[in-house]
Amino acid sequence: MRIGIDARMISMGGIGTYLKSLLAGLSKLGDDAEYVVFLQGRDMYCCAGLGSNFKRVVCAAPPYSLAEQVTLPRLLGRERLDLIHHPHYFAPFFGKTPMVATIHDLIHQLFPALCPSPLHWRASKWMLAKTAQRARLILTVSEHTKRDIIEHVGVADEKIRVTYNALLPGWEEGLAPRPEVLERLGNAPYFLYVGNHKRHKNLPLLLDAFADLLKEASGVRLVMTGEQNSLESDLRFLGLGEEVVFLGQMPLEALPSVYRSALALVFPSHYEGFGYPPLEAMACGVPPIVSDAASLPEVVGDAGLIVPRGDKDALRNAMLRVLREPGLRNVLVEKSKDRARFFHWEKLAAETLRAYHDALIDSPGRIPASPSVSRS
Repeated sequence: MRIGIDARMISMGGIGTYLKSLLAGLSKLGDDAEYVVFLQGRDMYCCAGLGSNFKRVVCAAPPYSLAEQVTLPRLLGRERLDLIHHPHYFAPFFGKTPMVATIHDLIHQLFPALCPSPLHWRASKWMLAKTAQRARLILTVSEHTKRDIIEHVGVADEKIRVTYNALLPGWEEGLAPRPEVLERLGNAPYFLYVGNHKRHKNLPLLLDAFADLLKEASGVRLVMTGEQNSLESDLRFLGLGEEVVFLGQMPLEALPSVYRSALALVFPSHYEGFGYPPLEAMACGVPPIVSDAASLPEVVGDAGLIVPRGDKDALRNAMLRVLREPGLRNVLVEKSKDRARFFHWEKLAAETLRAYHDALIDSPGRIPASPSVSRS
């Protein structure tokens, strides 16, 4: 098999983490396939350590651009691929190469207000339907998102495969944080939020619950990635100041040390297709407190505390339990480590490779041999 992987988003958030983990896993598997990895020029270094059966090709057209609709299909044809894997539903709609696509979530379809404009929402909805129709198989990252795709896009159950996200091997060891980050963290115990500040993350509720927590437990902090600009009015209204620490934009490699010192990750999101921060926290031995929304209970299992979505009192009480019940926290720490091992990068790669094989079985004139996988 000659497989193309569209990795132009390898530096972009959760999809980037997904691509890095997938490529590392495929390289480790040692199968017979040849891989052609399409990257933006600035990202060529990301795949420098892959095996000899991986070829890197520069694609100058950025994701979500009109240029990709012309440039990428030409590159795919030039490389004579049997299959192309797009990690998002924004894929070229004139391409002739058989395709597998990963749909990570339906957030723009389910929450249109999060789209930059009505035009963006319509384009997103159209591209999703077009890609779902064209793809030989759809990969997705949770059973919940699979159900969403069946219900809202109309894709048949048998056309969708769940391949859970994973982290890069050894990611949890991480890098030492910068001195200024250590200074801002201080010595006080803290709860942690990691992620962007978009509306569906439900951060005003988190701040409100934390303000209530401080009435019963002083001396604790809330540490958040990102900047405080979008939350200024909430902070002023709640009278929160130095108790909330903003770390700015943190490189993924520097996060493990910030996770490891936290009491718990608090992640009250309204919707996640998967939710990387709870997995990152569990990999670092930190229990997550999450809402019961979408895929979050599926990812966390019994390794964290799950509270009703939008319930401020339940969120505050969960934080209080972690703070006041060290025995409970110790149990959750061990469960978190065990749970994180379920989401393994080699498992992601092996299941994705099987999907590539199955997608090609019906390809006209071509029945590939079963993939040969080495575990050495």
